[in-house]
Amino acid sequence: MSGRLATAIGKLPHVTPRAAFLTAAPVLLLPLVPAPWAWVALSVWLVLIALLVRVDLGATPRPGEIEVVRTLPEKLSIGAANPVTLTVRNASRYAATLTIRETPPVGFTGERVIGPITLAPHAEEEFALSFTPPGRGEFRFGDVGVRAIGPLGLAGRQLTIPTAETCRVYPDITAVRRYALLARRGALLDLGIKAARYAGVGTEFESLREYQNGDAYREIDWKATARRGTPVIRRFEAERSQTIMIAVDTGRLMTPLVGGMSKLDRAVNAALLLAYLGTEAGDLVGLLVFGRDIITYLPPRKGHRQFLAILEALYSAEGRVEEPDYTRALTYLAARLSKRSLIVLFTDILGTEPSKRLLGVLGGLAPRHLPLVLTQRNRVIEARARQEVKTEAEAYASAVAEGVLRDKAEALGVLSARGALALDVEPEQLSVAAVNHYLEIKARGRL
Repeated sequence: MSGRLATAIGKLPHVTPRAAFLTAAPVLLLPLVPAPWAWVALSVWLVLIALLVRVDLGATPRPGEIEVVRTLPEKLSIGAANPVTLTVRNASRYAATLTIRETPPVGFTGERVIGPITLAPHAEEEFALSFTPPGRGEFRFGDVGVRAIGPLGLAGRQLTIPTAETCRVYPDITAVRRYALLARRGALLDLGIKAARYAGVGTEFESLREYQNGDAYREIDWKATARRGTPVIRRFEAERSQTIMIAVDTGRLMTPLVGGMSKLDRAVNAALLLAYLGTEAGDLVGLLVFGRDIITYLPPRKGHRQFLAILEALYSAEGRVEEPDYTRALTYLAARLSKRSLIVLFTDILGTEPSKRLLGVLGGLAPRHLPLVLTQRNRVIEARARQEVKTEAEAYASAVAEGVLRDKAEALGVLSARGALALDVEPEQLSVAAVNHYLEIKARGRL
């Protein structure tokens, strides 16, 4: 967590609307006062207001008497509400009425104004905010602005607290922490994840349990069934030390925004969660980031250090306006995998030619390896294909959209027919879909 003490600099004294109203109010009463005394009364009133304003300004905190510490997470998460704490201290001998304005980086969403609040002399208070970053990378928080009003509400100062600092936004680390917490509680269904460990046709025997509707007959342990007089099945758990290779396409089809985040950012979040699960399960996990060229390659390894290396590599993955070279990337990958591996490819396909290139290279990976291709549905194209047609232009656009969706569906169907697993999911469900299929593949012993 970052945190740095800062005190106010600069001062811009000002009067409040209340002071302006009190100054102007006697003008309305002038016609009711005899002429010789009207201007005298007005002059006395204005002098009184000026004195009160001066007294009020004197009781307003000066630069250096308001201190602020901003506390940020060491690593912020994209697409998640990140906590930001402002600790404000009134070092003056007067109570302070403050309105505080945080200055998050451009594009960050979240409430940024605190107050007005009253802080007693020499008192300190913490205020919790949260901001959601729109993308990964390095960003900068600006100075904090404070408007201090005197106890009479007649005058105040605009203060600037020099708290500017740089922050780094990573893939969604909060999802990893949330998964770890819910896994410990046995509440993964809250995330939409079916189970952390499947019982069924894994490769390592775990235990016996009574037969339930839906269990496969081949899982029945007939000797145990005979002893107990009731159907009993064998439970298995997935074998450890398998190889999971995560491949992330950074090409142009991964750059469009969907629900405030790019498809690439959603793929990166899913890849990070998958890497965490793999390393926690004792698997060897590797990473390939590619576009037209190979951008990053991390050989499959075990352990938390590998997870941290994958986190840093995904942090720097950027979308590129170029066509991905599937042949170069997956051929490069296959040459470096010595044992059967699950290759999880996050990509998107549009048009027949890219689909053919992907089909060609994936056909060479199976059956030695098991490819899992995850694409994200395009709601804009789907809506265009379903729209009510009123003009010739709309009819043409609808026909093109239908063709795009049909080509994608056919390509995914061919991938499935050739031994690959192919899924087209809602962008918001990408992480859950990737995790569920990874767990199921391990449990069913497909590696």
